[in-house]
Amino acid sequence: MKKRTLSLIAAVCLLCLMGCGSQIEQDIAGSTASSETGMTELEPLQFSMDFASGRTDISECRSQYESEIKALQESNYDNVSFQDCTFLPLGNVEKVGVYRGYYKGIGVDESIGIVKDWLNDIGCEDIDLETELRDASGQYELDDSKEAPYCYVSVFEHYPDFDSGRGFLINTNRCAIQMGSGGIYSMSDGSITEYLNTGKRANGDAQGAFLGLHNEKVIETGLVSEKNDEVWSLVDGECSIGDAAKMVEDYFEAGTPYPPMEGVSVDVPKVAVFELNDKYGYAFQIRRVYNGVPFAYANHGGRTYYSSKYINEDIKHVYVINHDTVAAYIGYIESMQLESLIDEQTDILSCQDAASVLSDYLAGKVKLEVEKVELVYCPCDYAEEQWIVHPCWQFEGMCTTNDQMMRAYVNVLSGDVYYYTFNEDII
Repeated sequence: MKKRTLSLIAAVCLLCLMGCGSQIEQDIAGSTASSETGMTELEPLQFSMDFASGRTDISECRSQYESEIKALQESNYDNVSFQDCTFLPLGNVEKVGVYRGYYKGIGVDESIGIVKDWLNDIGCEDIDLETELRDASGQYELDDSKEAPYCYVSVFEHYPDFDSGRGFLINTNRCAIQMGSGGIYSMSDGSITEYLNTGKRANGDAQGAFLGLHNEKVIETGLVSEKNDEVWSLVDGECSIGDAAKMVEDYFEAGTPYPPMEGVSVDVPKVAVFELNDKYGYAFQIRRVYNGVPFAYANHGGRTYYSSKYINEDIKHVYVINHDTVAAYIGYIESMQLESLIDEQTDILSCQDAASVLSDYLAGKVKLEVEKVELVYCPCDYAEEQWIVHPCWQFEGMCTTNDQMMRAYVNVLSGDVYYYTFNEDII
């Protein structure tokens, strides 16, 4: 009997957000799925925005950025300090917009075909799909008497009576994959498990160094831009962090299997080097960039939300243990579509104006020592499998009121503020 329940993908997302301090209410209206194709049918979204006064042309923001940085570092706000802050480059941004983000959806046969092609690519074409291909989307009730992944129903026992192919998965000690609405959400080609000779199921490879599922020891972490030339010995020989990051960028821009939409590229900002027995591996965090503006990104971990916005930054971890390819990954899918909700704008709040907005907003609440400032796109949940993506100045630093880290977003078009606190090691 079919039964709608929480999907494994949604469960993973909730686990990543454990520790929320308040109930986040989500509007889940506005999305239906075609039972034949699995494609998402979007209802019209009536969106409007009150624009802030005093906005500045982006080209002027760019030309005065360095002088604004100096002014902010010397500023004397009562509750916000920029003395030890890193301001990331503004880049060649020409305009910004507000977008609905969504996945096109995936059909049953389409999903099965992707899984088969992927198994062929990694040399596991002999995997018995009738036994191993399972559905964790919640379209059918799971069997609590069995261990994962066999508590989830066999796809072929219920084929073709699924609404979509989202949530189809394989998890063996040779490889693991799970399908999302826009392609592959998570996978391991089994190379990490094989090298470690753990005998465990391969899905742990995609969550390894950051969650410690294989008891990896992280040697160091940092920005790829600062560690670009560092060379470590991977399983197949020495490889620089920069070369591995470039390979990761190319890998995801090529598509998994669907490539990003026009204007979307992949950025690899952060790396962790971890031990792999007598060798090392790289764990990268990646994010999207749209027309020159990077998306905000984060790590797995608990957060406490203080605003009505359910902020959903890019969260994706990628594991590399050899020169040639990605060994495992888990997270957002680059094929997400972005639909304009307003005319794209060339006037925004400057960095200094946004800092003043933030100071006024936080007055009497908290004191913030800002450590990083960047112009980003901030995705906020709107409905099931849909997001509204806002252009924002991101301010991140230590909240000295409660000794927690804080992220605050000031919308560069409206002046709205969204913020939350988090554990120092999750970003």
